[in-house]
Order: sequence, then C-alpha cells, then structure tokens
Amino acid sequence: MVRYVLPSVETELKLERQCPHCRHRHGVVHSGPHRRAIRDTKVSSVVQQRLKCPRCGTTWTLRSAGVQSGCQRSDRAIALGVLGYMLGLSYRSLEMFLWALGCPSGKSSVNRDVTTAGQKARSLHRSAMKHLRVNVLGVDGTGAAMAGQDAGLLFLVDVGNQRLIRVEMVDESNADEVRRIVREVMAKVGATELRTDEHNSYEGIVPEGSHRLCLTHWLKSKGKRAWDYLQQAQTEDRPLEVRSMEELRALLRKKPRSPTVPEELLRLVRSYIYARKGLPWKINKLLQHIERTWEKVSSDPVDPTNNVTEQIIGLTFKFRSKTMRGFKSKSKVQAHPYLSFYLRGQDKLCDLRKIV
Repeated sequence: MVRYVLPSVETELKLERQCPHCRHRHGVVHSGPHRRAIRDTKVSSVVQQRLKCPRCGTTWTLRSAGVQSGCQRSDRAIALGVLGYMLGLSYRSLEMFLWALGCPSGKSSVNRDVTTAGQKARSLHRSAMKHLRVNVLGVDGTGAAMAGQDAGLLFLVDVGNQRLIRVEMVDESNADEVRRIVREVMAKVGATELRTDEHNSYEGIVPEGSHRLCLTHWLKSKGKRAWDYLQQAQTEDRPLEVRSMEELRALLRKKPRSPTVPEELLRLVRSYIYARKGLPWKINKLLQHIERTWEKVSSDPVDPTNNVTEQIIGLTFKFRSKTMRGFKSKSKVQAHPYLSFYLRGQDKLCDLRKIV
C-alpha cells in the first residue's frame, strides 16, 4: 500500500520580501492583505498581499503556500484530480467527483493538470537516473494508440531493481534507432547484460555473450512451431517426424534446463541436416535455429525471462491505456509511464507536492 502525500494550503501568509526580479531582499508592503476565494476541499479562501521593490520598482503578489499564480484551484485539488485519473477514473467522472468534494473543476483542466504532472515526473525521473548503475538492462517495445494512428514505445528497465529507466517513442522495427538508444542508455548506466526477446533490432548491440534472450519468449515461439509441425506430420502420416517433434517438445519443457546444447538436440539436428524440401526442411531450419540460440537464452536463476520489463510496461502504461481511446500528442504518450511509475512511490511513499 502506497501512502500519498497531498499538498496543503497555508492559512497564514508568510511575508517573503525578496524581489522576484532583481533579488533585492528588502521589499516593502504595497497594499494591505486581503482574502481571495479558492476551490479546495478544506479551505474556501486564502490571504494574499502586494509588495513593491524599492530598488527596481517591481510589484508582486505574495500568496499563501499551496495556491499557484493565476489558479482558482488549490494544489491539493489539482493533486486529487491527477491521482484520481491515474487510478482509473475518467475525466468526466473526475469532474463530477471534484464537484461533489466542493472544488469544481472541468475535465479539460484535469487533462492539462495530468499533462503538466507527467512532464514534471519525467524531469524528476531523468534527474534521479543520472547516477544510477545497472547490471541487467531489459528492453521491450509496445504499441500505443495515438489520435487515430499507431505509435511505438520502447521501454528500458533495470531488471535487478525493477525500475523504469527510460521510455522512448520509437517503433521496435526501426533497428538503427533502437540500437542507438539502447547503446546510449547502456553506456550511461554501465549495464553489462542486455535482455530482450528475439527481435532482429536487438542484434549486434553488445558482444555475443552479453546479450541474453528471454526464456519465456524463446520457449513460446519454439514450442508453437514444434506443435504446428507435429500436427502437420500427423496429418501427412509421417511417423519419424512425429517422434522427432514429440522429442523436441519434451526437450524444451525439460527442467532444469541445460546451460549448454544437449546431446539429444544435436542428434536431432544431425538427423535432418541434409533435408532440403517439405516438412523435413522446415524441421531442419527450426532445429538449427534452436541449436544456435540455445546458449543465448538467459539462465538467470532469479528472473530468466524479461518479465520485469513486461510488468513495468503493464503497470505504467498498458493497464491505463486500455481504458482510453488514445493519446492526442507525443508528449502525453511519453510522460504517462513516468507519471504512473512515480505514483507507485518509493518505500511505500509518494509525495504529490513535487509534481503539482
């Protein structure tokens, strides 16, 4: 359970005499204090006062803490809107909810508040990542609906500490851009291992021994092809191919998994090495691919898959985006995962005062 710290609204005015223009520290009172109505769940009005700088002649308004310049709503009301939206309420539902709390706010205002909070969360996240050191970098891509068109997002994650590192708006099939981004992030965080699925865009980024494939993705794709070939062999009444695919599927499911290529697989490869057509040729290609990639698959005893990356994609993006019609701008798409990750908190605490 995460504890959220909401901004508060001060009832007393703290007299700060420093000029915001020339930084002179001895501003003088220009007008007496007066109260201004605001929209908040607890406070109906706040105190504000005009001051003047005797050096440059600038005048400014001194406001109670918890109310921003030009805002009719308090920071607390803004934070409630942002939190409610990220927890699953729609803009229209939030509008009714905030009216019920006594701090009316339109759905367009909440939309702007969420966008602003996302940009601040992104800036805070980027600053916190400057000195981060990572051992295993997990990378995976996903699609994002955006104003009638499809876009791609690339998530880069610290697998060991289960932390989001970076989100970039790039399609996973754009190999050159994907490789550039991954190399850049790995250099910044000092990652020694890259963990991905079998997408071609991730090949050649790091030395062969430093790139590990997700066990789940690998087993799923190889198991599906073995099952399809088994069904085809049974349909065509080919008992040799049926036995070979049954043996391969049993080998893929075997636990514990051998870190080196097992002798049973090498024997199957030799059996089909000269096949050049039909079903045997398909089996030959599958077996050789499994042999080439067997030792690339992750053998991490804690998390041999890229499941941490997929979990973060689901928790910070997919879970909320499925209830939306789509994003309207690239900035909103990229800021959303950072804001969602920030709201997960650190040490079970999330300070909303930093992003409002």
